[in-house]
Amino acid sequence: MKKTDIEARIKELKAQIARHDKLYHQLAIPEISDYEYDMLLRELQSLQQELGLEDEQTVGVDLSADSKTIDHKQRMYSLDNAYSIQELQSFYTKITGELGAKPLWSVELKIDGFGINLYYENGDLQYALSRGDGVAGEVISANISAVQGVPQKIPFMGQIEIRGEVYISIDDFIKLNDERAENEEKTFANPRNAAAGSIKLKDLEEVKKRHLKAVLYAVGFADPVPVDSQTELLYWLREQGFSVTEHHVKAITFAEIEAFCRRWEEQRYTLPFEIDGTVAKIDDFALQKRFGYTSKSPKWAIAYKFKPEEKETVLNEVQFQVGRTGAVTPVAILEPVYISGSTVTRATLHNEDEIKRLDLHLSDTVRIVKSGEIIPKIIAVDAAKRAADALEVSFPTSCPVCGNTLHKDEDGAIHYCPNAMCPAQVHRKIEHFASKDAMDIVGLGEAMVKTLLDVGLISEIADIYRLDYAKVATIEGYGPKSAENLKNAIEASKTRNLDRVIFALGIRHVGKVTASTLANHFGSMEALCRADAESLMNIPDVGPRVSDSILTFFSQEPNLKLIKELEGYGLTMQIQVSDKPQPLAGLNFLITGTLDNYSRKEMESMIKERGGNILSSVGKQLNYLIVGERPGSKLVKAQKLEHVKIINEQEALRLMGMD
Repeated sequence: MKKTDIEARIKELKAQIARHDKLYHQLAIPEISDYEYDMLLRELQSLQQELGLEDEQTVGVDLSADSKTIDHKQRMYSLDNAYSIQELQSFYTKITGELGAKPLWSVELKIDGFGINLYYENGDLQYALSRGDGVAGEVISANISAVQGVPQKIPFMGQIEIRGEVYISIDDFIKLNDERAENEEKTFANPRNAAAGSIKLKDLEEVKKRHLKAVLYAVGFADPVPVDSQTELLYWLREQGFSVTEHHVKAITFAEIEAFCRRWEEQRYTLPFEIDGTVAKIDDFALQKRFGYTSKSPKWAIAYKFKPEEKETVLNEVQFQVGRTGAVTPVAILEPVYISGSTVTRATLHNEDEIKRLDLHLSDTVRIVKSGEIIPKIIAVDAAKRAADALEVSFPTSCPVCGNTLHKDEDGAIHYCPNAMCPAQVHRKIEHFASKDAMDIVGLGEAMVKTLLDVGLISEIADIYRLDYAKVATIEGYGPKSAENLKNAIEASKTRNLDRVIFALGIRHVGKVTASTLANHFGSMEALCRADAESLMNIPDVGPRVSDSILTFFSQEPNLKLIKELEGYGLTMQIQVSDKPQPLAGLNFLITGTLDNYSRKEMESMIKERGGNILSSVGKQLNYLIVGERPGSKLVKAQKLEHVKIINEQEALRLMGMD
């Protein structure tokens, strides 16, 4: 290549790497694999060397905008990677050559999680940080209490930084993504990104629902240093109450290191969490100090990264599934193929755009991977193997279950069926209707809904209120007492407020906050049903997408029939006026950060009881932003708006007359 071409390519690579750094570390939405990213880095380093330029090693930064940071007492480095046994052996040979002897190694699993740094002093956890840019980390102390495996107190009474990873188990990851997909929220690409996104949430209660765990394996600054080697450290960490990996070995020969790596490359799919490789470290801390660091990585450790497995198979058909909200998702039905520890027969295709991007035809030969080793994904089609008469895969125009004409989101990405009584939606609709945040019918969970549907006691939402409890009592595993409890829970649901009823209807894009706003604005279900686009668009939190969804919902005769039936059974169809004073009537609030004396849900409830509304974002309709500790980006946005008053918890209480 000419020098000018090399320089142009270097500039292009730097831009690509910077973009992928942001997607991976800050936004938790990676577009390429670790392997592909490292290949970009290696190409950059090679070209820089060719021109005699200094190797400008980039370091990923996970700091959120406007986040509170604290400097690490000792810098956090990244590991160099080996993508083959040959590269791993070259590293081993280099170390032994420099030492003139074979050192003892600690070889461990590399859990694919989100890096953390915990600082303890006098046995108490002082703060928790993300890796950040390696020099400073983002404060995540508020959420670390929800992470299993991180003690708040330890026996060690010195000063010490303990480092490791926050991760989410494979089962919890799949459950989380299923829930997000059901609610038409963007799913996470892999468990690492789910953990990264979860640990930075502003709502501690939501963090607790994610079931995050931690594995600790390293020490930064320490005074005094409690142990002399990595192996001793792992045992010491367990004694202190930390979670550590059970799978690690001591090795001297390269054959021992290789055996551990190959074993876990084959057995990684048997673990309940995701690993993306193994890590080999010189065991002795004194030797580690002797070798030191480059500008990016320790010279005494290396990660052996597993390559994602790819396989070819045949696309037999594409099925179109209908979810709770009516969203229609295409699913590829594949010729069974064994990949990454399991037999795959299905893969998500996300939407019509993905089908068009791949130019899918029936009976195509397709190449698949498991995204994050978990989610099957079609990455390419071998068009050269396509039959001349192969049929192009096209998206249906009507619901594959009930036949209603499909609608599209305003951005055209998602097709959905607007019929709330569509049989494919009924099961999930009933589950949602009975859920805690909706009608809160205790005892009417997923299993019970399925049972009642299977035995024919219900077939739609309104059937909940005409249940034959005598027949419920005869269901295997139930009895008169269970039937009576269910009856009491259903009767109690009739007293739920109007906002809960609106949310329970499962209108697309109408969450709890928007349902509350609609209830407060219109005052009754009847008024909401009659609302037009203009009146909806004048409401805080209601934009074109939400407005269109509401109008579409109330234009469907089955939905109006359902509301009439629910009203007949005694459900609340008008806003219940609180007996408390209404000093906040007509005012719109938003909360950011952690409050001292109340949870966010408690504060929101108090505001609504006194006539106020809760918005979901900063905008022209917002009157007050209540700010607690560690506020997010909402504060920065609000400071740019002159009409928004920024207040603290005590000032909010004074507005309510509670000071």
